[in-house]
Amino acid sequence: MKLIDTHIHGGYGINFNTCGKEDFSYFAKNILKRGIIAFCPTLVGDSLSALKSRLDLIKDAMKNQKKDEAKILGVHLEGTFLNPKKSGIQNAGNFLTPNIENFKKLTGDNIDIIKIVTMAPELDEDAKLQEFLEENNIRAHAGHTLSNELYKVSGTTHHFNAMAPLNHRESTITLKALLDNEIYCEIIGDSLHVSDDMLKLFFKIKDKNKIILISDALPIAHSGLDSIIFCGKNIYKGGKDKDGTIAGSSLFIDEMAQNLISKGILSETDAAKMVYDNVINHLGINL
Repeated sequence: MKLIDTHIHGGYGINFNTCGKEDFSYFAKNILKRGIIAFCPTLVGDSLSALKSRLDLIKDAMKNQKKDEAKILGVHLEGTFLNPKKSGIQNAGNFLTPNIENFKKLTGDNIDIIKIVTMAPELDEDAKLQEFLEENNIRAHAGHTLSNELYKVSGTTHHFNAMAPLNHRESTITLKALLDNEIYCEIIGDSLHVSDDMLKLFFKIKDKNKIILISDALPIAHSGLDSIIFCGKNIYKGGKDKDGTIAGSSLFIDEMAQNLISKGILSETDAAKMVYDNVINHLGINL
């Protein structure tokens, strides 16, 4: 099975927000051995200067990739444009209002390497940033949001997590994205971020051509470490901080797929579609 992970923060002790260029090469070589042929390094919020430098480094790493490495498709920006009331593990002090001006300040000459931007669409006035992103072949995802509307996003980030729960009296963004067959939904399949029963319901309702399985893997994944610093906090094995807040996963995308297949929640055919074909279609890429 060929796999692509569009939402991953690192692994093997490597943090994409802080690592060196050589670490991207090491990471890419090792995940390719797992069948993961491409990925989008996912950046959490940080200072504007730190993120600008990070994009410069990733662009350089992309230019110097070798054949024995999983391909870096481009960056998924998960920080910066989120709702402070749904910050999760991230530092809300790093967030900016989602608008075109702030996006250009952040990306500068590196707009060409941005593939996905997670944002709180309710904070984007008249959905101008969402429109700008999609016009530039960048996918706008709703995530870390209090919105009950989809506005003009084309996807959701780690569906169910950091958004309104399903509610039998209210039509939430969580429900609307499930029912809208134009919207792609990321889902973390580790049975921790989303329970097995909710995963079964999700896969039964959502169009299987519009589901993207992701890992949301943290630097602690396959690191052998007891804890790591992520978003300025100690994160322990299992992907939680000392208070039990989930920061991400300690599994890679191949393990996510195998978890769902082994439990009979997904067939191998459907899993293969959700880790490859659907990603290709959503991002509009060729590999």
